[in-house]
Amino acid sequence: MIQTGLFNLLKTIPSIGTRVYPLVAPQNTPTPYITYQRISPFDTSTTEGTESLDLARFQIKVFSKTYSDAVNNANLVKEKLSGKGLKLMHGEDIEPDTLLFFQILDYQLSDDILQ
Repeated sequence: MIQTGLFNLLKTIPSIGTRVYPLVAPQNTPTPYITYQRISPFDTSTTEGTESLDLARFQIKVFSKTYSDAVNNANLVKEKLSGKGLKLMHGEDIEPDTLLFFQILDYQLSDDILQ
C-alpha cells in the first residue's frame, strides 16, 4: 500500500521520527510533525487491462513552531523523496488556530518506488 510506504519513508527523518500522521495530527502533538493526505488516485489502466501499480497524488504538510524549522524539515522531506516521485508543488502558510507554520509539498508517487 502506497500510504504505508510513504509513512515508513517519512518516519526516517530524525527530527520528525514517528510524528507522521494521515490527514491530521492528534491534538497537542509536539512539533515538528508531518501530516499527509492522498489527494487523488491515478488510473493506471492500459490497453491490456488495469495495472497493479498504485499511483496517487499526495499532499504532505510539515508543521513547526518557527518558519525556519518548517522550511528546514520540508527540505528533509524533499531529500527523502528525491528520485521517488514527481514534485508538483511547494507552498507555505500558517495554521490560524495553532499559529504553526507549515510547508506543503505536493507529489505524485507510486508504490513501486516507495518499497
